[in-house]
Amino acid sequence: MKALLVAVNAKYIHTSLSVRTLKAYANSDNVEMAEYTINERVEDILRSIFLKKTDVVLFSCYIWNVEVCLDVADMLKKVSPETKIIFGGPEVSFDDTEYMQKYDFIDAIMRGEGEATFKEWLEIGEMADGITYRENGEIIRNKDRELIHDITSIPFPYTDEDIEKNSGKLIYYESSRGCPFRCSYCLSSTTHSVRFRDMDVVKEELMFFVRHNVRIVKFVDRTFNADRKRTCELVKFLIDNAKNTTFHFEVAADLINDELVELFKTAPEGLFQLEIGVQSTNDKTIKAIDRKTDFEMIKRAVKLVQKAGGVHMHLDLIVGLPFEDFNSFGKSFDDVFNLRPDVLQLGFLKLLRGTKIRSEEEKYGYRYNSKPPYEVLKNDFISYEDVLLLKGIEEVFERYYNSGVFKGAMEYLLEKYNSPFEMFKKLWLFYDGNGYNKVGQSRNSLYEILSHFCDDELFCDILKLDYFTYNKGVNSPKWSLTKYDRSILKTRFDILTDEFIAENLSEYADIPTKETVKYLQFETFEYDVLSDCEKRRNIIIFDNKYNRRIRVCKDLKQ
Repeated sequence: MKALLVAVNAKYIHTSLSVRTLKAYANSDNVEMAEYTINERVEDILRSIFLKKTDVVLFSCYIWNVEVCLDVADMLKKVSPETKIIFGGPEVSFDDTEYMQKYDFIDAIMRGEGEATFKEWLEIGEMADGITYRENGEIIRNKDRELIHDITSIPFPYTDEDIEKNSGKLIYYESSRGCPFRCSYCLSSTTHSVRFRDMDVVKEELMFFVRHNVRIVKFVDRTFNADRKRTCELVKFLIDNAKNTTFHFEVAADLINDELVELFKTAPEGLFQLEIGVQSTNDKTIKAIDRKTDFEMIKRAVKLVQKAGGVHMHLDLIVGLPFEDFNSFGKSFDDVFNLRPDVLQLGFLKLLRGTKIRSEEEKYGYRYNSKPPYEVLKNDFISYEDVLLLKGIEEVFERYYNSGVFKGAMEYLLEKYNSPFEMFKKLWLFYDGNGYNKVGQSRNSLYEILSHFCDDELFCDILKLDYFTYNKGVNSPKWSLTKYDRSILKTRFDILTDEFIAENLSEYADIPTKETVKYLQFETFEYDVLSDCEKRRNIIIFDNKYNRRIRVCKDLKQ
């Protein structure tokens, strides 16, 4: 019997750990896998699966792909009724009977952890534990399968060929399962144990990624630093052995200790990314969602890691939690933003199947999308109008702050407001009020929009500095105070004396000046934006080869 494991990823750059793990655990030549994305045409996915002519197709289902999986499976059953269709994954594990009743083309559902269930199903079929299936028109639910206590028994799912084939994509890795916390909105709260993969095995597997120069490895561990001693050992190992790979961890800030911070001080820049779920700074909200976090401890940990340097910090907030109204969320936003993470992600609550908070929908007056991803629309504390406003704020925040290409402009604007949240709110109201949200905006147009939001002359030059810093080889924008002056073509050779090059551009010392200027961009500014921001016309050289800026203090005619 031939089986096909199907993953439908959210983006092309993603890879599926789940189907790889199922395939590795099954250890059968009769099992293959196929990956698609939610952006592909359903008809194209169907065609690909149908032509593989397998006896069984198992779909790995999550909130982001289950609608696509259902559409494909429905058509597959119509064109190939003899093919057994199985669903598995977190989206279908908790309301399996409901799915079976609603969708008659699903022959079986695998509940919970799938490795042992899938392997046993290949051997004995529907009698395997953890299976919900049909028999004579009835839906039969076998007993739940026990968790895999020794997750080291799960084979490493990657091969040389697989890594080479997926070069440049995100690679996911699991060194532990489960979470010590019981957050009411999270599926991990349903599994009451934390299990760790053997340390020596983990180190060996991480070296596999290092040897293959994998760009980014994202740990799917729900709380990477649940065991502090283990965490420090792994971090030290990676500092000593990894060079060209970035490792991304989800961590609990209050479990970050001084030993880990000291290790981060020795880490090369770009080796580690930390993601910390703050979610809210409202104490009543934190209690309602069964979190134990103390924001003062989070602040201390974040500041210590930032001071250590070189670690990319990603903090999260959730819109739509109990007792968090619009103003309360604004305070949470300001509290977290003022820590100045590299990225602050504003997520909107998803009332996932199987979570405690979904069972409390009437308690808190939740109204949410009845289809995946079950995103909140309103509750007793926040109106739909406010949710829409926060959606807009999230949009401009993502474009202008998280993008990282408006840094100077953002700093200038933020100094004019007591509340960062209020600034981004006003930016969205301007953006929306002028209809900019109705059409797609290029990066260049985002700069122009921002120049209209604030028409201060100094701001315009700061924005121009951002524009040339983060965009190589572009022309002077039409909103610039100082238009491109062709006379600068002659001026640049006056500037690039041997002495100037030796002092400021030594890498070009042995290169003819005519070649050097190919890598340099000369722009005039009305304000001295790399110095004291006084009104003083000056030239800035943007070195596009070595990503640096050189200020030239030269007597230029106004």
